[in-house]
Amino acid sequence: MFFFAAFLIITLSCIAITYKTLVGYGGYALSLRLAVFVLLSLAWFGPFLWRFLRSHDIVEGAVYALGAKITYFFMGFAFIVVMLLLLREVVWYGTYFIARRASLNPDNVALLAKLNIITITLAFLISVYAVWQANKTPAVRFQTVEDSRILKDTRFVVASDLHIDQATPMFQIRQIVDLINAQNPDYILLVGDVIDDTPEKLEGKVEELLKLKAKKVFVSLGNHEYYNRPALWMIKFTKMGFVVLQNTGENVDETGIFLGGVPDAHSTNINLKNALYGSNENQYKVLMSHAPTVAESLAEGEFDLQVSGHTHGGQIFPFHYFAKQSNNNHLAGAYNVNGNRLFITRGAGYWGPPMRLLAPSDITVFDFRSKAND
Repeated sequence: MFFFAAFLIITLSCIAITYKTLVGYGGYALSLRLAVFVLLSLAWFGPFLWRFLRSHDIVEGAVYALGAKITYFFMGFAFIVVMLLLLREVVWYGTYFIARRASLNPDNVALLAKLNIITITLAFLISVYAVWQANKTPAVRFQTVEDSRILKDTRFVVASDLHIDQATPMFQIRQIVDLINAQNPDYILLVGDVIDDTPEKLEGKVEELLKLKAKKVFVSLGNHEYYNRPALWMIKFTKMGFVVLQNTGENVDETGIFLGGVPDAHSTNINLKNALYGSNENQYKVLMSHAPTVAESLAEGEFDLQVSGHTHGGQIFPFHYFAKQSNNNHLAGAYNVNGNRLFITRGAGYWGPPMRLLAPSDITVFDFRSKAND
């Protein structure tokens, strides 16, 4: 309820700011002002109206997929517009305060109209770039772990936040699958938010993940699995031959690595003790946790490495700041928390607007290598 109320207040504020800046001055006709207000309202609330229609089986399949992409694009576009408008106002007022030139006066309606056109055009170009960033092949990041407890050189590929839903094109899923396979992994770790709908709605799409090539594919659940009937997803992933780590752990063959997994900490209870069950002090211990915040709960040496997702690296700037603050000042990449290593991937997909801005998608290759005792 709090989240909904906060979202509503922020959204209405953004609509008011954009409306007032674009058509609140200059004596525009009522019809134009009304049209701008309606378009802004549709841009911000369109995705929720479209989901409402889907929930009542009014739209589905390809029609829903196309409409979802369009409505979410315009939500992202509207967000970028309001951010640019706020930035522009700060720069404009600051410049006028310093220069004191009459031609730069913020009350200059003619100049305001020209700047509005420039801002809208720039926002559209940035939006197109952000769509390209979100849909291009994710980057591959490499991490090397050397430890005397590792008995055999082993390669893990970590991917999270694919967010496969009805609107996800098949080529995008294949693109990620092919990219992961191209790294020749021994094991694949899917660290939550693999999907974004119920199993019956994604029949045929999620099966594309069966083409992943590794000795084993491990899965831990994220918050979006919990939004979409998690028990059914655990059954589905298990039937697909994946190993679901739900407050459980497993010795990774003869590698000297123990892999534990917990579900999303914001959605249900986690049990680190159970996730460690079956491990011993002579093993290098890795934890799969969708939520990075679990790292704060680990005692030194409890798990040597935690791999997480969830943040999307902020996805659309300046959400970086809010994502970082809500995840204990962690956003993406490698950290040291309580003497343990934490690595957060930005995710291979996206959620909501089909955009990424200054937060490129990625998968991460971990090469575990044996290191002789000093």
